[in-house]
Amino acid sequence: MHGRPDPTALVNFLSGGGRMGAFIRTYDWSATPLGQPSHWSQTLKTLVSVMLGSSQPMFIAWGPERILLYNEAYSEILAQKHPAALGQPFLDVWDEIRDDLIPIVEQAYAGEPVHMDDITLFMMRRGFREEAHFAFSYTPIRDETGAVAGILCPCIETTAQVMAERRQAAEKERQQRLFEQAPGFITILTGPDHVFEFVNQAYIRLFGDRGYVGRSVRDVFPELEGQGFFEWLDQVYETGQRFVANHVPARLQASTGAPAKELFLDFIYEPVIDGTGIIGIFCEGHDVTETHIAQQALAREKERLEILNRIGSQLASELDLDTLVQTATDAGVALTGAQFGAFFYNVVNQQGESYMLYSLSGVPREAFSRFPMPRNTAVFHPTFAGEGVIRSDDILKDPRYGQNDPHYGMPKGHLPVRSYLAVPVMSRSGEVLGALFFGHERPGMFTDEHENLLIGIAGQAAVAIDNARLFQASQHELAERRRAEQALRSLNDTLEAQVAARTADRDRMWRLSTDVMLVAGFDGTITATNPAWTTLLGWREEELLDSNFFDLVHPDDLESTRAEAGNLSQGLTTLRFDNRYRHKDGSYRWLSWIAVPDVDLIHAVGRDVTAEKQQAETLRQTEEALRQAQKMEAVGQLTGGIAHDFNNLLTGIVGSLDLMQTRIAQGRTEAVERYAKAAMSSAQRAAALTHRLLAFARRQPLAPKTVDTNKLVVSMEDLLRRTLGEAIQMEFVTAGDLWLTRCDPHQLESAILNLAINARDAMPGGGKLTIETCNTHLDRAYATLHPGVRPGQYVCVAVTDTGTGMPPDVIERAFDPFFTTKPLGQGTGLGLSMIYGFAQQSEGHARIYSEVDQGTTVKIYLPRFNGVVEEEAETAGLADAPRSEAGETVLVVEDEPVVRDLIVDVLKDLGYQALEAVDGPSGLKMLQSPRRIDLLVTDVGLPGMNGRQLADQAREHRPDLKVLFITGYAENAAVASGFLEQGMEMITKPFAVEALAIRIREMIER
Repeated sequence: MHGRPDPTALVNFLSGGGRMGAFIRTYDWSATPLGQPSHWSQTLKTLVSVMLGSSQPMFIAWGPERILLYNEAYSEILAQKHPAALGQPFLDVWDEIRDDLIPIVEQAYAGEPVHMDDITLFMMRRGFREEAHFAFSYTPIRDETGAVAGILCPCIETTAQVMAERRQAAEKERQQRLFEQAPGFITILTGPDHVFEFVNQAYIRLFGDRGYVGRSVRDVFPELEGQGFFEWLDQVYETGQRFVANHVPARLQASTGAPAKELFLDFIYEPVIDGTGIIGIFCEGHDVTETHIAQQALAREKERLEILNRIGSQLASELDLDTLVQTATDAGVALTGAQFGAFFYNVVNQQGESYMLYSLSGVPREAFSRFPMPRNTAVFHPTFAGEGVIRSDDILKDPRYGQNDPHYGMPKGHLPVRSYLAVPVMSRSGEVLGALFFGHERPGMFTDEHENLLIGIAGQAAVAIDNARLFQASQHELAERRRAEQALRSLNDTLEAQVAARTADRDRMWRLSTDVMLVAGFDGTITATNPAWTTLLGWREEELLDSNFFDLVHPDDLESTRAEAGNLSQGLTTLRFDNRYRHKDGSYRWLSWIAVPDVDLIHAVGRDVTAEKQQAETLRQTEEALRQAQKMEAVGQLTGGIAHDFNNLLTGIVGSLDLMQTRIAQGRTEAVERYAKAAMSSAQRAAALTHRLLAFARRQPLAPKTVDTNKLVVSMEDLLRRTLGEAIQMEFVTAGDLWLTRCDPHQLESAILNLAINARDAMPGGGKLTIETCNTHLDRAYATLHPGVRPGQYVCVAVTDTGTGMPPDVIERAFDPFFTTKPLGQGTGLGLSMIYGFAQQSEGHARIYSEVDQGTTVKIYLPRFNGVVEEEAETAGLADAPRSEAGETVLVVEDEPVVRDLIVDVLKDLGYQALEAVDGPSGLKMLQSPRRIDLLVTDVGLPGMNGRQLADQAREHRPDLKVLFITGYAENAAVASGFLEQGMEMITKPFAVEALAIRIREMIER
């Protein structure tokens, strides 16, 4: 400024423009090349009037010196350069980017307009160099002579938008890298038509490369129509509820002209939500086809074993031929899945007559009503001749069978057959007793396994038939010794056959079991394994024989496994022993063993318990999270009591000092010394408590206010730079349109400062500290993994350093009180615990992300507040507090003498009649008297009878008694637990005496 402005310069064209207009009007333009505004050209006057009336950032550079004029909006772009920039040469103001601006300014002064949608500049506006982005137009302005006299530039700063887009692109790239590395298939769909935005390599490997991105699910997978997938996607997009599926079949067309394939999938459809609602669906899943098939096969094998056991028992005890052949036929149909089966048996009655006995399963007898005797056909003859098992996968292509339409060589009226299986039923002596026949209208329905099963059934049926025949013969010829001896021998033969059958069953279980079976020496040498080793661990039998099973055991389990083998060698049985065995692909699976010693061998059965172990680990982690929450709750309970004592002392200090100020202002100094001594006494006692946990106790009273987090973070810049020093590079990344939150701003500032100091200590050689704000949403999945977190919208403050980082075990304990990795005497271990407690008490959340040698990020999540920023109210002094005008009486019950005397003095100063009591019983005696008492002021934490008990008993005599509680605990905790009733209020220590006076007046007048 250079003296007072010329009054004649205050002309009409400079009216308006807010603070900037007023500043231009009072500016001494005579000291600039432009001179007084009244002498400016009409063109410049018009431009300045337009600029001041605009809400868009705008500036003018005028004359050969390119003198700078600008409006209110542009002053915010100038930041700390304003107001010194007004009236100065434009290129001098922006000296640090002069080289970038000169070509643009020269082009405009040459008469050629310049427009840029985005220009990147590195500017000094706030005391440090920062990257900035602008969109602007430089318009040449000509004077009355037609020469370019200056330029007009409307501009918009786009820095926040560019930075947000940059972070969004980086985050998207990071997520895609993670998704690409995921073992399961992942895709992201957008919009109600479910258009592919992203698929990972696992997705392409499983479903083929179909050119997904940009196409809808219905377009890419038309064969899924009617299988439910499209409907599930529509449901998730409409309702916002996730969909979880397990072992769902999906029939897909592998490629054009190729046969369809069926997969079984586990997957989840998760809605993707932003501030506008649902925008897409995230899908993640796994191919469980092999697991599903294995489970189905296991179920079938279990069913078959049950059938075999039941049929074996029935055939061994059955003596009636009709029931016997029907039982064998039903068993064959159940085991093979045939559409129908028949058992033909040649019967000789007592008169020596031969006839054919047969049974059916799966079809009525009418289907065979015109069927001739089986021995008379070429189809049945090989079986009755004992030539062995006959099987045809398709009799239409088998030269052994006729192919006459319509029933492929069968008599007209018989069932159609494509798959055919026949097994002779032969006695031990080689006699063909009959035969089992099975058919199906589809080809390829019978397998080698079916043959083996039916041979076993046929053998059991033969033994049973022999038994039945012997039994029948014994009923008619008991007198004939020869027949009896023959029957005895047959019974012995039956026992041998049963033993053989049971041996066959045992061998079958060895082959079909899904559990691994092992026979080995005590030194670990393997002598036998079952096929499950290949299915479960990938090792073939020939690879395992004569090898040592200790070589497959995980190194960490080797010692315990050798010890268990030693126990077996001593004759002890292993009922359960868990260890890890190496899969052929190098991974390990958990097996649970049952083993018994037998002479020099170990017989063992191992069950796969990998899934159970993983579930147990998940449970352990959940229990650890619960223990952590319980630990922090216990610490909160401990420190709450200390906070109560400390706040009592603070009340004495603050109140005494307030009264000292009031007395001095009134010129009354006779009591100042007494108040000073009381304050000093309380302060000395408070100093002895400061080390007792209050800094991190989650019961401390907060003073929540509506907080603009961006404004708070930026306001701390100078403090942080002075604290951290020059070796630490700082960056602030504040989100545009950041939501408001409601918390104690001083506690939030303390938390950020603590994190910055921790970051500085983690970067002893220097580094970079980034403080970032953003809006975020924590969904139900995140809340499930982090107990105590409520799903919803949060404001996030993230503090990131490039320091030494933390290993996982340190991260787990970082929020524990007193835990620190710093040398003795260099850290209390309370900083992070205090931050955790502040976040929890503010109904938010705190989380640490760190990697060793990579740095650390601590995020504080605070709930979104949908209100508006509160205006700061001016604090009134005690002299301005409302006074008693009717001689009201207030009873003060407080066991702390300093606090009690303070409150009584305040009441007397304000004209109240003040009564005082040191504890509950003496206060209750006054309340039970007929004296006038308009208000009871009592401490909650009185010894013996506490404040609430005193109020309850007093209201028995004075039902309408008004009660003001004083407490050193958090007021919101007491109110939330239903502590206050009608006519009761609470004020927390420490409090200002004027606040106490206002609350007392309000309660008495109410």
